Amino acid sequence: MNGYVQFETAEGELILVNADRVNFVRRFRGGDAASAVNFEKGNYVVVKGGIQEVMKALAEG
Repeated sequence: MNGYVQFETAEGELILVNADRVNFVRRFRGGDAASAVNFEKGNYVVVKGGIQEVMKALAEG
C-alpha cells in the first residue's frame, strides 16, 4: 500500500488516502480535532486529527 495512509473520518469510519493526490490540508471548522484533506477538483474528506498530525502521517506515507 505504498503511498496510501489510513485515517479515521469524523463519523468513525476507516479510509485510505492516496498521499500523492492530496493538494493541501486545512483545519476543519474551528478546532484542532479535525482536518480537511483536499484532493483534485476541490473534493475533500474530513479526518480526525490536527493539521500537524495529518501532515506528518501523509509525509510518512
